[in-house]
Amino acid sequence: MNKRKGEKEKKRKRENVPDEEFQPETSNSETKKISSSPFLPFSFSLLHLLITLPLAYFLNIWADEASTLYTTENGLSQAFQNVLADEKQAPLYFLFLSIWRELNSSIFFARLPSIIFSALAIKFFFDLARKFFDKKAAIFITAFFALHPFLIWASLEIRVSSLIVLLSVLLLKFFTEGFWDSHAEAQRSQKRAQIFYVLTAIVALYTNYYLGFLLVGGFIALLVFRKFAKARQYFLQMLFVGLTILPLVWAIKQQFGVNTAGFQPDKSIVEGLQILWNHFLRFVFPTELFTPEEQTWISFCRVWLVRVGIAAVAVLFARQIYKLRQTLRAAQKDNGSIRFSTIYFDPNILLFGVIAATVGAFLFAAYFLLGANYVEMRHATVLFVPCILFVFTFLINVLPRSTWIFFAPVFAILFSYSLFTLYPNAAKRGDWARVGAFIERREKPHQPIIVFTAFDALCLPYNYKGANKILPDERFFDWEIESEAGSAGAWRAQTAFIISEVPAEAEEIWLLTNDKCAEKSSCEPLENFVKANYTIIEEKDFYKEKVRLLRKK
Repeated sequence: MNKRKGEKEKKRKRENVPDEEFQPETSNSETKKISSSPFLPFSFSLLHLLITLPLAYFLNIWADEASTLYTTENGLSQAFQNVLADEKQAPLYFLFLSIWRELNSSIFFARLPSIIFSALAIKFFFDLARKFFDKKAAIFITAFFALHPFLIWASLEIRVSSLIVLLSVLLLKFFTEGFWDSHAEAQRSQKRAQIFYVLTAIVALYTNYYLGFLLVGGFIALLVFRKFAKARQYFLQMLFVGLTILPLVWAIKQQFGVNTAGFQPDKSIVEGLQILWNHFLRFVFPTELFTPEEQTWISFCRVWLVRVGIAAVAVLFARQIYKLRQTLRAAQKDNGSIRFSTIYFDPNILLFGVIAATVGAFLFAAYFLLGANYVEMRHATVLFVPCILFVFTFLINVLPRSTWIFFAPVFAILFSYSLFTLYPNAAKRGDWARVGAFIERREKPHQPIIVFTAFDALCLPYNYKGANKILPDERFFDWEIESEAGSAGAWRAQTAFIISEVPAEAEEIWLLTNDKCAEKSSCEPLENFVKANYTIIEEKDFYKEKVRLLRKK
């Protein structure tokens, strides 16, 4: 027995851990080992599928999804060229989808990988949650994750978001198994988990550059907890991961140059923090996933509930610390040598807090380097999983279990409301399926269809089978904002290009403009051209898209 203690003490010193009490192991591990029945994660995935599969079949695509279809519709080689030149992203998801679409070219089939990625993410999230929570808590947090409107949104996008969520879960899972767990049972499988972590990290960087933020977060967490031997080992493995990304360095440099070359509006610390705060609220207490033009009453209530909730949780947390300090002082009087340690503080709160804070800090830096357009909700997907884990780990340690009865119906209402506002009239922005059908019913030959902006012109060919030509039919990705959003000069060059695409011989044209034209003077040059040369024959508004039939004066 004394020999085992001596070996344990030597190991502790090698790890630079000052005291057993500071070991950041999963607390109450005996109570957190629950049955490995596959039914629970399967049931959560099934619920997710029951929601997403019908929507995946009926919903129209929007511009970003049309961009993915355009990028991946002509085979692997063309997809690789398009993703580096046009999408300006890491290539792996698009290469995979170009192969996947060889089997079937439908929109529904193109959405299936995202749904599958989310279903797998739910399964692995449950595996991760049961390492840190007891059975009931693991079920509750997994249900929250599986039915979260953000994950449902990601599942319904023909974009990389759902795969980012899956890779985030896997990175955290393999990190905790390979570098975090320190009990004897975990040590036997650490090497295998580390290999999986390295392989997942390579796939992650070739999928989305922002996933690298999680890799840095893991390293910082090891340093914070003074696991220096593991941090050294981690750093060397991440050097290898960095070497594997070298083939993309030139492309990354080119993409960064293009993304920073255009007009950059003024930035401020306040705006950057506000963007991150809004992402945080969407992930932990969602109302509208996309900020509405005017604040709704439910968002107003959400703000005040969050303010009151933060104050209440702070009081409860302070009270808990005070009580445990009192208990510790009483114990010190009895034993005389008990050190103040983390007995009142679940170290996993700090673990996920450090990782989430690191990701948030990098997103904050991206805001200043690239602008607000590159830290929108879809770009903050990498923050989704660590944010949920941090908040729930904190709340479960502070709030009594009886409060879950209150939270369950609140989240059920908020999730339902979020989904309703996300797809009003069962349509994504642009409502291109109805737009295409509307034009087909009313069109005549020789009525070319002009779409503004050029990027939106990618959508209509997948929803329109009429006889008229859709313009523009090139240069979809060439345009960046040129001045302050909402100003008449914001799209000056693009407007001139669109006007040049209008056939001079056409007596009637269809003009399609998106909701950005309602922003101040954004489309003023285009509207001036319309007023000077055409009369409006017919006009109809769809979800974030206006359709007009114009006749030349």
